This record gives sequence, C-alpha cells and structure tokens, in this order.
Amino acid sequence: MKILALNTAFSNSDVAFVYEQNKAYSSFESCAKHSENILVVIDDLCKTNNVKIQHFQTLACVVGPGSFTGVRIGVGVVKGMHMANKNLKLISMCSLDYMAYIAKQSAKDCFWCVLNALSGNVFACKYSISGERLTEPKMLLPNEIQTLCGDVVGLKEEAMELCTRFVEFNANNLLEYAMHLEQTNCFVSESNLLPIYLRKSQAEVMLDGN
Repeated sequence: MKILALNTAFSNSDVAFVYEQNKAYSSFESCAKHSENILVVIDDLCKTNNVKIQHFQTLACVVGPGSFTGVRIGVGVVKGMHMANKNLKLISMCSLDYMAYIAKQSAKDCFWCVLNALSGNVFACKYSISGERLTEPKMLLPNEIQTLCGDVVGLKEEAMELCTRFVEFNANNLLEYAMHLEQTNCFVSESNLLPIYLRKSQAEVMLDGN
C-alpha cells in the first residue's frame, strides 16, 4: 500500500502517507497560506522518510466543504501530481463523510455531522449509526438549523453550540480513512476529483448583489 493523503480544507492542515510498512504524518497551521506550505511539507515529509513522491500509487484528498482556498489548492496539487503520472489512483474525500467515519466509532444512533459555513450557516449531512449517508450534504441557513435534532457532531476547533459532541481531524485518522477508502475501491477519475463547496464564494455573493 502506497498512499499519500492531504487535507487542506481547514485552518489546520494534515499530510500523511503509508509506503509499504512505513507511515509518516505532518500537521501544520495553514493560516490561509496553503499554497506556500503544502508542497514544502510534502517534500520534507518524503525526504525525511527516504520516500520519493513519484513512487506513490494512490493520492487521496479532502475536497470539501471547507475553506474555499484550501480546498482548491489541495485539489490542484493532487491534479498536478496526477498530470505528471496518469497511473496514480485518486480518492476524493468529502469532509463530512470523513467526519462521520470518525464519529461513528462512538455513535449510539443516527447522527448529523456539521461544519461552520459562516454567516450563521452550517454544512450538514445525516448519517446512520454505521456512518452511511442518510441525506446528501447541504448548506443549512440559520432558520433551517432548528431541523437538526438528536446527536449533532461538530469539529472541535469550531466548537459550535448546536453540537452535542465533537471530533478532531488529524493526520493519523486522515491516513486511516484514506486506507479504508482504498481497501473498498473508492476511486474516482481525474475529471471527478472536484471541490465540494455547497455555497457561493464571497466574490460570487457580491457579484450577484450587483
């Protein structure tokens, strides 16, 4: 198994890989500077562990919802690597599904996963106790959030009051999730490795207002 996994969708970014029996992890505060950091982190992690980027067989990337800039950069990096090596397999990871993969381990019933979408909105998706989607990911407006009931799982760093419990993203569980998706053959084509935004960017909102 030779997988390189990236998550640049949030304020804390993670890079991890498994190369045969060797595993390596790196986490850093992106501070909206993903473009300056991510390639350096990948390169340093590989050099430290005597692994060459071109020898990976699978690339996995969190495609959102999350930071517009972070998601675009993560997807762009993976697409660039794939352009250089068309034999690489690709895995697309929805951040809400990734969250559910972590949350299901202590679930007692079906549950919601939510992420802050700013301006009082949230990204949300409902899951079964085993972590299977019961709805499609969507953005809820402030007046729709009251429809959430039962177990509501949020991201610890966001600490939203509507949540009943929290999970954290880290490089260790990023790699675990990527390995799980590879083992279940959840691959996508390069054309289907696309950002999941669920809302318009601020620039688009301002353009529509004009």
